Amino acid sequence: MENSSNVRTMEYIGLDDWDRPVYKCIETGSLWKDITLGRGVPELCSCGNEFDGEPCSPIKSDLTVVFKTKYEESPNRFNFMMLGRLRSDCDYYLGYGNRNKSRLSGEDEKIHIEQMKSIYNSFDEKSKPEWLTWEQILEYERQMLGTGE
Repeated sequence: MENSSNVRTMEYIGLDDWDRPVYKCIETGSLWKDITLGRGVPELCSCGNEFDGEPCSPIKSDLTVVFKTKYEESPNRFNFMMLGRLRSDCDYYLGYGNRNKSRLSGEDEKIHIEQMKSIYNSFDEKSKPEWLTWEQILEYERQMLGTGE
């Protein structure tokens, strides 16, 4: 049986500003970063015990690491990012962008809104983003095209 002083139990606590999974060691309370960005086998490095600190030294090889909870990338991650980008483009278009179509997907308001609707509708009800509603998309449509359902 493993010497319990050589075991480190890690609990996933969130993503830092660079999308690196951050773990807290249950035994020591120290924070560790996965420099693989959550892809494959985690490679843990110290981070000065700062959530947004830079990864530094790798965890000692003589330690056995077990995970109480582990980072799992959302299957909707790309669609969330794309929808956020499209929303940001709408805000710019309607504001400082001076309604410049070159800032929109397909350089066309209708294509841009249809893409937002398509991505939004790709989520099941429990996965829909809290930061954007169907009504807000229709409001963008109204402001950009003068229409709306």
